[in-house]
Amino acid sequence: MKYPNLEKIAEDRMSAEDVAVILSQTLKDVAARKITLRYALVVSRLALALSKTIKTVELEDRVEFIEQVLKKRKP
Repeated sequence: MKYPNLEKIAEDRMSAEDVAVILSQTLKDVAARKITLRYALVVSRLALALSKTIKTVELEDRVEFIEQVLKKRKP
């Protein structure tokens, strides 16, 4: 099982696109019988947790940005 740029992904924050790549590769590996369904299930559960975390972090970043902009606008 090969995941493109996995080393780069591990160094930075993962994006939703990175999670999609991993899930896509996992699906291909299941279809090619390179990995078991059980292993794919573990990957999919981790991917779900990652995607929820990514959404939360992105939302927190946006809220923080908006708060900073609003603080600068106050007289």
